Amino acid sequence: MLWSALLGKRAQQGFIPTVAAVTATYEAALFCAPQKCRVTQVDFVPRTAVTGNDTNTKNLNVIFKNGDGSGSTEVGNLDLPTGVNLTALDLKNIPLNAIYLTSGVEMEAGDVLTLQFEEVNSGVAIPNLMTLVTWEPARA
Repeated sequence: MLWSALLGKRAQQGFIPTVAAVTATYEAALFCAPQKCRVTQVDFVPRTAVTGNDTNTKNLNVIFKNGDGSGSTEVGNLDLPTGVNLTALDLKNIPLNAIYLTSGVEMEAGDVLTLQFEEVNSGVAIPNLMTLVTWEPARA
């Protein structure tokens, strides 16, 4: 048994710079699996506040990609319509889709999760984000 299998859950922090309101749909690397593992949670902390809007907004989608860059499975998302706001320097969760809630997102070493900023109409600016991906080694 690998020592890493004994350590349980871990959190990987990252940084994604500001995405302007007018930026078309854009993807940024979020997490690269260092070994066979499962991701159980995706969170972020925005630098400044964002007010949700039904007309001009962004949807934040967590996308699974194989190690070779192929794939586009959405495994989680947080839409920002009116009433869903981001508070400056406050931890916010991107919920995993229902099929991943109990077992997490299974990944092989080298698989990648991206954070896709899906523009809706004229969009909304998304500030610098500190990201936090919680994962655990896969059981043998």
